[in-house]
Amino acid sequence: MMNGFLIIDKSPGMTSYDVIKRLKRLHPFRKIGYIGTLDRNATGILPVALNEGVKLIPFLENGEKRYVARFVLGIVTDTLDMEGTTLSEVVPPVYERAVLEEALFRFKGKITQKIPVYSSKKVEGKPLYKWARQGIPIDPPHKEVEVYDLRFLDYVHPYVDVDISCSKGTYIRAIAHDFGAALGCGAALHTLKRTRHGEFRINKSVVLDYLKVKQDVVNYMITLEDVLQTFKGIVIEPVLEKFLKSGMPVPLLGGSRDWMHGELAKLISKEGMLLGIGTVDTTSRSIRMKRLINS
Repeated sequence: MMNGFLIIDKSPGMTSYDVIKRLKRLHPFRKIGYIGTLDRNATGILPVALNEGVKLIPFLENGEKRYVARFVLGIVTDTLDMEGTTLSEVVPPVYERAVLEEALFRFKGKITQKIPVYSSKKVEGKPLYKWARQGIPIDPPHKEVEVYDLRFLDYVHPYVDVDISCSKGTYIRAIAHDFGAALGCGAALHTLKRTRHGEFRINKSVVLDYLKVKQDVVNYMITLEDVLQTFKGIVIEPVLEKFLKSGMPVPLLGGSRDWMHGELAKLISKEGMLLGIGTVDTTSRSIRMKRLINS
């Protein structure tokens, strides 16, 4: 069975679910899912979990994300990007780089964003975009996110290129909109490329069109043993495997000082296969299976 991850370099013009549908045509995966939705015209990294890899999504989805974004000055749209209806358009002044940097860097750190009305965030049980398409006015909620790093890359009027590292759930188009509001001319997200999602990086990605047959998937797949690189590993003796798999705790061999109570660990067989994710109990000096992987 193909258990692992593909790092797809998504092309513009397709939804994240379109990627899943394309992959299902290549092989009838028992389970398949992606981490971190990309908008239709966004490009870049879309990690796709295959079969038992789906079980690892909760341990990977909160990873730091990195984007290269282009903002266009002078345009405001209802979707905050170039997909929507233009609400206003002006000829923006040519700015000094220092002015742009000052407006941009105020979005570094913990910030509160107003969730775009054209988003999948649910309010009263319905996605916001459905309320918007029905013409029903509704006040979107706010959320706190964190921008870890923000770099000014280039300015070729009226385009501003930036590099953004941020937490899960950050709306880059909301940053573009608020950046334009801070300048007073308005702005929208013009293009967006995700270059990193946690430990998944663009240099290990593959364009969907390169995957023609099942063997191509095998060639580009990252095994379960090669993900969760920040997790410490514990090699489990064969005699203890059956106890772990039945939900029983097993002794934590070695010094418990190396572990924090409740810390997660990769449980590896003597043959080097991932058995699952375990939770460490320093009080009883044991470890218990949290998520079992069926090989």
